[in-house]
Amino acid sequence: MDEGPRGIASSDAELDRIAASRDLWPGGTIEMWAGRPGPVPDRVYWPENDAEVEAVLRWANDHRIPVVPYGAGSGVCGGVAGRAGTVVLDTKRLDRIGPLDSARWIVDVEAGVNGQHLEDWLNARGFTLGHSPSSIWCSTVGGWAAARSAGQFSSRYGVFEDMVLALEAVAPGRGRFRVGEGGDAPEAWMPLLLGSEGTLGVITRLTLKVWPLPAARWLRGYRFPGVAEAVDAMRQLMQAELWPAVLRLYDPVDTRIGGRTKPHAAVRTERRFVQRWLARAADLPALKARSLALPLALPGLLNRILDRAAGGVLLVVGWEGDPEVMAASTAAGRAILEQRGVDLGAEPGERWLNSRHHVSYKLMPIFERGGFADTMEVAVHWSALEALYHAVRAAVSPHVVVMAHMSHLYPEGGSIYFSFAGRGDRAVYDRTWRAALAAVLSSGATVTHHHGVGILKAEAVTREIGPAVEAWQALKTVLDPHGIQNPGRVYLPGVALPGPEADPPPLVPGDGVARFTLPFAGGPTGELSWPWESLPAPPRWLRSWWQSGPIEVAGSIAGVPVRIGRGPRSASGPDPREWFLPTASTVTLAVPPA
Repeated sequence: MDEGPRGIASSDAELDRIAASRDLWPGGTIEMWAGRPGPVPDRVYWPENDAEVEAVLRWANDHRIPVVPYGAGSGVCGGVAGRAGTVVLDTKRLDRIGPLDSARWIVDVEAGVNGQHLEDWLNARGFTLGHSPSSIWCSTVGGWAAARSAGQFSSRYGVFEDMVLALEAVAPGRGRFRVGEGGDAPEAWMPLLLGSEGTLGVITRLTLKVWPLPAARWLRGYRFPGVAEAVDAMRQLMQAELWPAVLRLYDPVDTRIGGRTKPHAAVRTERRFVQRWLARAADLPALKARSLALPLALPGLLNRILDRAAGGVLLVVGWEGDPEVMAASTAAGRAILEQRGVDLGAEPGERWLNSRHHVSYKLMPIFERGGFADTMEVAVHWSALEALYHAVRAAVSPHVVVMAHMSHLYPEGGSIYFSFAGRGDRAVYDRTWRAALAAVLSSGATVTHHHGVGILKAEAVTREIGPAVEAWQALKTVLDPHGIQNPGRVYLPGVALPGPEADPPPLVPGDGVARFTLPFAGGPTGELSWPWESLPAPPRWLRSWWQSGPIEVAGSIAGVPVRIGRGPRSASGPDPREWFLPTASTVTLAVPPA
């Protein structure tokens, strides 16, 4: 390979090439523990400014060498792993923050900045981004944009794409450009660049919305009889425009494993039985190194035992902000919560806040002991949320032990976050994911809410989006005409595009959404706007600056059905809704329930 741009290539080539050969995708971790590490990239570059990024892309484009943009490597879908024959462009030296405009509540930040470093910098100046993903200690701002990240306070502040006012990027076919406020490129590129996972170019700088640090915070735990009652309470909270910063429902298994509510005597007995069984298995000399292999080889039995031991669910809820506004919100919220929920006091909420990032760093012992752990986050509107929960559990229970929590809630629906644990066998892992993704698609939901796509979900996402991949392909022709940017990620060529895998789930009045068939051919040109005589006035929810109007758009492309926007939010690659809207035949809007 030609040496390429001088002065910014790695000085420790072997170590950096190995580090850049994988992210934190559990499928790759299984392979690593099995002694089958993946191939490494040919070179790693560490640019410090836009000009150096442009130099690398110009050289790679001239020589048709694939480029993999790399942030901190915390992704869990195999999105940024360097491969043989590629070069990796590591953005961590793009690490400047500022200026902060404290009057307008905006900040400029380069793409390689560590998430926690940005939050600390803002906190020292009296502000917060409001974005707190589990990976905040080991992820970058550019990675958040590339994968359409969501943080743990998204019900209050929105997901990351809602915080982006402008971005700057470098692309092989365009060079340097800016989209958004003060930009020189079309505004319509923004939703396609966010979520593109490095397949269109390299994001180098962003202008972000920030908030004053909250002056007060209120956190609580509530026990509910079951999932259905708690889901209804969450829906009421969001549709009442109370905007809690934290709203997390743990299913019966997750509630019991965490020991967050007091079980009755029979439940405690069964839980102690499971704990003793696992402890004895771990002590057997022959199983010492693979002490999870035996219990995780019987996932169906374990799931049944855990289901029997479960009873009741925990909901963690909290508000933050101006003390007077927060006091009014908590009073209204408690009136809703205490219709069916039992107040457990502040301790469950405070415990969650203090340990909310820890679990992501405690998974490696599962791999060391012969198992694997992984997570999947999906989303759909309210009336289909519980059915989606049961469908995925039924699909994966024969393969893995499964539990779930629900978070990232919106007036029109929410996300379910499943956690899996299984035997550390790649075949088991692959069967689990095939079953899980098929269940999500057949339920009419989106296969990813905020973890992105990578290679893990690329086939399912390609099927979910269908022929609307044309939006991404059209922009790629402009920005990356030779296809050197992170090839093989997000969308897969050759995947059959049958259109929607399932009819849209039926809507009920409490969903807070309504479908309308547009009464004219051709549709509007641009964003949805009012007044349209056939549609209602904008709902009150649109007063929240980060809420979007058209949730779901449907129609056809070249006679093939298309339905885009299966959940209240999705990270299924770039967002093509605005691109498709002018030719859509049906649109789903957020509307207040009657």
